[in-house]
Amino acid sequence: MNLKNRFLYKAAIGFSLGVLVTIIINMVCSTIESGSAGMYIDDLSSIRGERTHIRVMLELLTGGLLGLIGNGGAVVYEIESWGILKATTTHFVMTMTSFFIIGVFNGWLTPGISEVNVIMTCIMIFAYLAIWMIQYFVYKREIEIINSDIKLLKSREDT
Repeated sequence: MNLKNRFLYKAAIGFSLGVLVTIIINMVCSTIESGSAGMYIDDLSSIRGERTHIRVMLELLTGGLLGLIGNGGAVVYEIESWGILKATTTHFVMTMTSFFIIGVFNGWLTPGISEVNVIMTCIMIFAYLAIWMIQYFVYKREIEIINSDIKLLKSREDT
């Protein structure tokens, strides 16, 4: 599978996960704030003064877009000529830039520096680092297994 097809595959999964995570976050936040997961939709219509279903769809689509960029953009790790630092920096900048743009668009963040923006940015960076560390250790373990298999094959060839 070439890089373009891997991007499309990962982007589709990322979009789906982004929509799902957006729904879960909204339900949890609404439940914490009001005690009811359904209050989120009522809050949107009263705060924004917009048609609720359009606003909800936009938020789900932009949440999906954030997942698409995050997961689809992970193909930079598969560019063999790039090192881990270049791939991680590129992916982090793409992900955080899209988070800021989408966050301001959705009202998750405000333009400028505020306490909410700092907290949300810290949460996003923490989530990014947690996912990165999990992936790093999974791939590190897989490489160790491959290396041990290679050593085993070499020892069999020698005998």
